[in-house]
Amino acid sequence: MDGFIFVNKPAGPSSYAVINQLKHFVKHKRIGHAGTLDPAASGLLIVAIGKATRLLEYLPAEPKSYSFTLRFGAETDTLDNDGTVVESGGRVPDRQDIVSVLPRFIGTILQEPPRFSAIKINGKRAYARARKNEPFIIKPRNVTIASLALENFDVVNGAAHLAVSCSSGTYIRSLARDIARELGAYGFASDIRRTAIGPFSLEEAKGIDTVVAAVSSHVVSIQNIFRGCACVTITEGQKEKLSFGADISIESDPDSDQPVFAFDGRHEIVAVLVKKENGMYHPEKVFL
Repeated sequence: MDGFIFVNKPAGPSSYAVINQLKHFVKHKRIGHAGTLDPAASGLLIVAIGKATRLLEYLPAEPKSYSFTLRFGAETDTLDNDGTVVESGGRVPDRQDIVSVLPRFIGTILQEPPRFSAIKINGKRAYARARKNEPFIIKPRNVTIASLALENFDVVNGAAHLAVSCSSGTYIRSLARDIARELGAYGFASDIRRTAIGPFSLEEAKGIDTVVAAVSSHVVSIQNIFRGCACVTITEGQKEKLSFGADISIESDPDSDQPVFAFDGRHEIVAVLVKKENGMYHPEKVFL
């Protein structure tokens, strides 16, 4: 069983816990995922099985899209519902105030990740240091926000419901904190839901219980996943050459330097090919 499964992860379990649960049903040693979701976050988790685990780095994975709720009136140490309130009170902005500051976050911005995150600080996870109240500094990093919009504002509860499209590495919890601070307020992300990863939508995903009830019926083939990329069907002779790591000649876009995914006549992945200077293609990864 090789391919990908689109899981609608619920809030609560970690991404690792979801993978661990699936392991008991796919009965495959190799299983991984594209893009971790915080335990408190829900939404699209793309799981790779078998040969697909070696293709995660090529997966069209940007932009990532989320819907999230920014709740005003408090800031927590984890920047979400699970944390301890460290600041409270402050103003609750109105709808127009929120709309007016959102354009300031569009484009490439400098963002400080949450202290409760999996980033390593001198070899140790930031969240582990934060739990022990150890002093440490997390360096801000550049992230890109393609779009950010207010979808609804609950005046009574002081909650702004927003949608964002962003680069990998963007922390939605940090974005919620920073929007609130830009408004001279306190705020945290009370709800985060990933709605898309690149061209893949949450609408394609199934709940974990549905998936484990019939795993094989929810596996999307490798060829189907990469159908929007450069793909070729190779001959048996070319397949044999690739099995020895030899270069082959294929018909492809001469102006593209993107990897090419080679499949055999049975639609099975054979290799990932990269262009060489002489126009030949070299197998960067072989699956035989």
